[in-house]
Amino acid sequence: MSDPRDAGFYRTWMSSRTVSRRGLFRGLLSPAKQAVEQTVSTEKALLVRQCARPPQAIAESLFIQKCDGCGRCGEACPVGILSIREGKATLAIEYAECDACGACTSSCENGALDATVVMDTGLRPVILPQCLGRMDDLCRMCEIACPRTAIFFNQQNQPSVDSAKCNGCGKCKLVCYHGDINLSLKHHDS
Repeated sequence: MSDPRDAGFYRTWMSSRTVSRRGLFRGLLSPAKQAVEQTVSTEKALLVRQCARPPQAIAESLFIQKCDGCGRCGEACPVGILSIREGKATLAIEYAECDACGACTSSCENGALDATVVMDTGLRPVILPQCLGRMDDLCRMCEIACPRTAIFFNQQNQPSVDSAKCNGCGKCKLVCYHGDINLSLKHHDS
């Protein structure tokens, strides 16, 4: 049986699934750029989150000073994703997402969690290369489930995350039944 598609079709199809030289160099050099930015000064390093914190945690350096590890936030969390590690409140999104209910903030008496801080866990999805959505348009679970429409796929089936829209709830990770999404801390100047 002959294939009705011509060589132009296959050339176009393959070109949408390749990485440009510019993209390759950007991908290779971006980890080095991040490493340089993180080691610029000790003062800036203190501002970078060391691990995931509750959604309304104050700046990392102040959080470390104010959080005494009492555990009230973990007890108040209705989905049980907060715990005390190394004497500080940490967030672990493995089996439930953070719905930003604010129960942890209401329970904090030390000021480490502040209701005036925008709800953001500081986590951002990293979509792995083997994501089925990259190969075809049959899987869009992360895009569909995202309550803030922070994940989207372009015309070449490449996923993107709008970090400004994302609040790090982790729902995308939990709905990805292939396990192709990891959550990592966002690093930016605060």
